[in-house]
Amino acid sequence: MISPRIYMLHRVLPVYDADNYYFKRRTAISWETFIYLLDTIQAHGWSTRPASELNQNITEDCVFITFDDGYADTAKALDEILSRNMTATVFPVKDFTLSGFSPIDDMAQHLMNSTGVTSAVQDSLLDGRLKKLLRRLTPQRYRQLRKRWFGIEQDEFCEPLFMSESQLLQYSDRGIQLGIHGTSHRVFNALTTDGLKHELSQAHNWLSRFSASTTFPICFPHGAHNEQVVETCWGYSKILLGVDTESICSNVLRRQWITEELRDET
Repeated sequence: MISPRIYMLHRVLPVYDADNYYFKRRTAISWETFIYLLDTIQAHGWSTRPASELNQNITEDCVFITFDDGYADTAKALDEILSRNMTATVFPVKDFTLSGFSPIDDMAQHLMNSTGVTSAVQDSLLDGRLKKLLRRLTPQRYRQLRKRWFGIEQDEFCEPLFMSESQLLQYSDRGIQLGIHGTSHRVFNALTTDGLKHELSQAHNWLSRFSASTTFPICFPHGAHNEQVVETCWGYSKILLGVDTESICSNVLRRQWITEELRDET
């Protein structure tokens, strides 16, 4: 049985910056590395396919490019993909798109732009300890704790961080597939079964506004899942994507994490 070649990306930024949070967390690649990835796909003669086809006649020549969260800089990457007659799948988050806000991204921006944040706090976000807490919070609760813990009252975003609904519609019309990545981006296994069903239904109904599809692949926020989560998600989609680790569930597909080190590894 062929293991599908599924690539996982988040942000594609213009240039590499060692001090940038996203490069430190390895959730960004430079434009140069992104172009290298696409050139490599073309040089091998591989065919890019949408994630909805992961259960259909997979061959060694198939590639699935996925983008998590729907960051605004994904649009330029999608333009490049489409210009090469390729395709990809984007997993936007409803609340991020509608509000332009994400607790983890807001804290990352504060850490990058503030000189008053201690190194201990920076380290806790970079090594995942603070992130594990933030990913469970609603924006309202996050803002309350941000003020209490750090005395920060203002959001840090100064420009659009996520793709708009009109962009999602535009790219869907051009052949880019959309997938479910939750409504709030909170970890699925931190929700009750009813809460998870609500999260999935809300995301499904929202994406249905931009796509003719009636089913969407599901990508777990932060890769977190358990058997109960998988069972619940299975009622909404037969294509479930994790991250670059082995899953406890055989029907969760593993993705290859594309990082800035790609050119050194090939």
